[in-house]
Amino acid sequence: MQPLPRYWATVRRTVSFPQTKEYALTIHGASDVSVQEAQRDAEQRMERLIAAGGPEQLGSSGVEYYPLRRLPEELLEEVRAEGGALVAAITRNRYGSAVLNTDAVLISDVDLVDRSRQDVVAAGGGLLSRLFGGGRGAELSAQERDPDAFGLRSPGRRGEHHARTLALIDDFTARHPELGVRTYRTRNGFRLIITGTGAGPASERARELMGQVHSDELYMILCRVHDSYRARLTPKPWRIEVDRFEDLGTRTAADEVHRAWVERYRKASAEVAVCRLIGSTGPAPSAVEQLIIDLHDRAVRAESGLRLA
Repeated sequence: MQPLPRYWATVRRTVSFPQTKEYALTIHGASDVSVQEAQRDAEQRMERLIAAGGPEQLGSSGVEYYPLRRLPEELLEEVRAEGGALVAAITRNRYGSAVLNTDAVLISDVDLVDRSRQDVVAAGGGLLSRLFGGGRGAELSAQERDPDAFGLRSPGRRGEHHARTLALIDDFTARHPELGVRTYRTRNGFRLIITGTGAGPASERARELMGQVHSDELYMILCRVHDSYRARLTPKPWRIEVDRFEDLGTRTAADEVHRAWVERYRKASAEVAVCRLIGSTGPAPSAVEQLIIDLHDRAVRAESGLRLA
């Protein structure tokens, strides 16, 4: 894979477009070479955005505003195969989670529908029954109160979507016996690591395969634009009662406030996992694919049985 950016620069402009409102635009540029090259990249991205007619015109221009506004991510680690080739990189995203970036395996996240009010009531019992002892609210286990945190099926609409998604994954693996498929349960859905595809993140083949499992459309766009599959390796801060990294106002690892946040986040992450392995089918992965899988599974604590966050 191509090296991820080590240097970032930001361009901000307030621009008025014909027949549209005034926009305060922010574009980030990146480079693996220098800050100066990152600055040029940011300026070129800004010019493309302006030439396209602004954010409201991008749908018809083929230029996507969200990926053009990619946010700076601290490069934490590069992962190389035995021969020295770069096969993955780990970055810190805008809210502080570590993210795996790779083109060696296809990664697809599939979100479940949000829990409805009725689903929550079904899980916890009604208010009156909890107040006056007529229901099971007080004696519910942690798994019953929040089944998603333990990788279990929720009641109601979300639970039905859970079952349909598992059936969809089973159908996908049956139709693609040539592919290795590892299925994980995340806090909010499922993650698939698919081996043997030979499909680059920006390829039509990748888009086709991810579409078959109903992967998120925005995720597919980001894979195409950044030419990398992405998988969160550590918890979302708000799920472990830690403030968001972006609220610090700094992205410099040398800053004390940055280091203090990382230590606080690390301690709060100690007793949770990101996803849970629930199945594996198909041929054995290659050596490089296995390297990525092992890294992923260690980081997310896939077989720990810990609460998902």
